Amino acid sequence: MREHDKYFSADQDPYRNPQTHTLKNIPDLQTASQLKAFEEVIFQANFQEATDNITSRKLIDLSGWMAVHHICFSEVYEWAGQLRTIRIAKGNTVFSYPENIEQEANKLFKKLNELLHSNQLTSALAAEYFAEINILHPFREGNGRTQRILFTEVYRRIGYWVNYDLTDQEEMIKAMIAGYNGDYDPVKGLFERITKPIKSFD
Repeated sequence: MREHDKYFSADQDPYRNPQTHTLKNIPDLQTASQLKAFEEVIFQANFQEATDNITSRKLIDLSGWMAVHHICFSEVYEWAGQLRTIRIAKGNTVFSYPENIEQEANKLFKKLNELLHSNQLTSALAAEYFAEINILHPFREGNGRTQRILFTEVYRRIGYWVNYDLTDQEEMIKAMIAGYNGDYDPVKGLFERITKPIKSFD
């Protein structure tokens, strides 16, 4: 579910190399295909460290998400772990404006953690929060992959394993678009299918 070149912005995009139109990156790769391949290698190499980091935290929040993003992509992007500074959209989905990301994130994560700590977070409710938090899209790149790390931990804390290999990009995008428009049934159905109670593996 890679996100390169799928966003558009009304702003000038300082994240792109104006000559190659590829996202500026530390190894100075010049094509999108080279960057995707390198990014995936680095992401996979750092996946376990990022997972361990979020697992160790008392709260699941924006600062934790930023830490996960930094771990996953600090060898790829100078701005890894930093909130984006431009407005972005994908299709008809307009993601949170950069000036609103922190405030909106704090509200969502505050309620999510309250539900977690009071044992009131169900699998269906967690799926709704996945769709709501997706609208934040706090980074210029790498939002989906790092959000899935966060929600693997959310689901673990309520007693579920998540297997994202049981879905695909098309289904996930459709579910996110539906959630953006206030219909959570697709994302709840998706997570019902790709999660299993941890106790069923005992």
